[in-house]
Parts: sequence; structure tokens; C-alpha cells
Amino acid sequence: MLGSGAVRLPRIVEPLRHRDFRLLWTGQTLTLLGSFVSYVAYPFQILQLGGSALELGALVSIFTGASLVFLLIGGAVADRVARRTLIVVTELGSGVTVGVIAILGFAGALQIWHLYVTYAIFGAATAFSVPALGAIIPELVPEEILVAGNAVQGLSRQGARVGGPIIGGLLVATAGPPAAFAFDALSFFLSAGAVVLTRARSQGAESTHSILREIREGFAFVFSVQWLWVTIFGWSLIVAAFIGAIAVALPLLVTGVLGGGAVTYGFINAAVGVGEAIGVTAIAQVRIRRSGIAMYLFGALSGVSFFIYGLIPTVPGALLASAINGLSFACFGVLWVTALQVHVPKRLLGRVTSVDYFGGTLLAPFAPVGAALLANSQGPTFVFVLAGAITVALTLAGLLLPSIRNLE
Repeated sequence: MLGSGAVRLPRIVEPLRHRDFRLLWTGQTLTLLGSFVSYVAYPFQILQLGGSALELGALVSIFTGASLVFLLIGGAVADRVARRTLIVVTELGSGVTVGVIAILGFAGALQIWHLYVTYAIFGAATAFSVPALGAIIPELVPEEILVAGNAVQGLSRQGARVGGPIIGGLLVATAGPPAAFAFDALSFFLSAGAVVLTRARSQGAESTHSILREIREGFAFVFSVQWLWVTIFGWSLIVAAFIGAIAVALPLLVTGVLGGGAVTYGFINAAVGVGEAIGVTAIAQVRIRRSGIAMYLFGALSGVSFFIYGLIPTVPGALLASAINGLSFACFGVLWVTALQVHVPKRLLGRVTSVDYFGGTLLAPFAPVGAALLANSQGPTFVFVLAGAITVALTLAGLLLPSIRNLE
């Protein structure tokens, strides 16, 4: 027993004792909840407007394409300016954008190209917010609880992933997609209000170098560390397989094979959040010495989940696959982000985070269109089996490298 009646808190909640981290976590939880609410709405809005699998795939391609265009600049900017300010600006911009979409939807004036513009703006905003978010967490919590900090950030995503799709499915089924878009807009504004109250330490770094030179410096560091560049660019194909399967094949599996609708789709997405919550809660409680081995084994497990989607095309099978998929990707994500925060110099963290996201999504603009073509010709189950084969093969191959096996 602990002395004086003290109760030891689980490691995953220790970061929440820090006020500024608590505010950031609250803001991101709100943003993620709104995003997962509207995530359910977009495919059904496209279909209601007469779109097909190709239009749905194009929506995701536009988002990832816009992210890639601005991402490297976003990383350099995140190392130059106050990261809190960058996060607040992107939240407000995203809130205004999706708010306009909600108004157009309620007015009956929404068209598919409006959704394309929205996703392009979201992609550009993400290019600046992702590096800023990745680099700001070490400013808010001590290094010894970074894993727990990243895990509790992940837990907010998991909670949103469970609740958001269910709320979104119910909103779409009862009030239509515009109601989900309005919910999303409100979440962005509330998040910006929470983040603006934080007192992050960074105020931006003085620099006399050009943005281009700073981007090159980020790439130079990445390519000087084998486990870093192998994981970033090797996982580009895995991320592409994931996006094609989940963003395109899953809605088609639900509506065309399982005979479900928005509510079924919402619950299957919520199962991902359940798996993620279990994963990040567990991983925050243990100390993993060989994080490289653990990361890649979790990656292989995600490949197994794709096989389940494709080979057991039933609602229970999809729920099980979603839970395994969520657990494996969440655990990989916590370990990977922590490795970056520990091993990358803080002055480079924004740029390296942007290179990570850039490399990871390099093939993503092509994945939805390719998945849509395959789903139309071979069926959505084929897309999942192919995604599983790609993921398992690449993750097991990565474990052959000593730099990955020895990563702590």
C-alpha cells in the first residue's frame, strides 16, 4: 500500500494533471468528435447527390492531395511560429468551412463540388495542424510521461471514434447529413476556444533561413536515420491500402454486401474506436523496451484485420475486424509518435513530423480511386484481401532490419 492513504493514478491519466495539456486534450477531443460525426455523413451526402464510388474516392483523394501540397511548408511553419496559434487558426478556418456546407445543405443548394472544395480546405488545414500538434505535446508534459500523453491523446480519438459515428449515423438517419456538418462546425469553434487558453512554451523560433532550406534540413535528418526513413516511406503503401479499404471499400461493403445503411456503418466505425481505446489504455500501462518490434507486429495485426473484412463479410465479422484494426493502428501510432518525440531534436520536430505525414500519405491521393476501380470490377471484399496481403508482407519485411528491431 502507498503511504498516507494515497492512491496511485493509472499512468494514462497522469498527463491530465497538467492544465495546458488538459486544455489541448479537451479541444482535440471536441474536434475529433465532430470530425467522426461528419465522417459518416460525407459518403451518404455524396450518394444522395447522385455520386458513385468514383466521386466518393475523389473526395478522399482531394483531401490527401491538398495535404501533400502544403504539408512540408506546414512543418517548417510549425517550427517557426507559435504552435498554439497555428492550431487555433486552422480550427477556426475548418469550422467556418464546414459551417458553410451545413448552411448550403439545409438550404437544398449543396452540390458535390462544394464538398470537394471543403475537403481541399480541410487537407490544407491538416498540413499545418498535424506538425503543430505533434510538436506541441512535448511542451506540455514531461518526457517521462510522453507515452502516456500520446496515449491519452489517442484515447480522445478512440472515444470520438466510438461516439462520433453513432451520433453521426443517427443524425444522418433522422435529420440528414447537414445536421452532422453543423455539429462538426460547432466542435471546431469550441476546440479553438479551449486551445487558445493554453500556455504552450514555444513562441516560434527565430530563423534567417528560407522555408525551402528548412524543409531540406528536415529531409536530411530523416534520411540520416534508417529506421526513420524506412518506416515513413515503407508505410506509405500500407497507409494507401488502409485508406482505399476503409474510405472506399468499407461503405460499399456495408451498403452492397451487408445490406446495411448509415446506422450499421456508424456502429462498424464505432467498433474501431472500441479497439483503439483498449489498445491505448493497455499500452500506456506498460513499458515496452523494443518499441520497433512492437510497432511492426501491431502493423502486421492490422493486416490480419483486413483479411477478416474480406473473408468474413458479415456484420459480426466487420465489427471484429474493426476492433482489431483500431487496436493495432492505435498502438502503432502511440509508439511511433513517442519515438519521434524522444529521438528527434525539438527544433526539427515540426519538420520531421511533416515529412512523416508527407511520406505516409504520398500514395494516398491515388488509393481511393484505385480502390474504387477495384471495388467496381472485383467487389469490395477483394480490396480488403489485397490490403491485408500488402500490410502483412511489408511489416514482416521491416522486421528484418536491425535498426528497427533494436529501436527502443
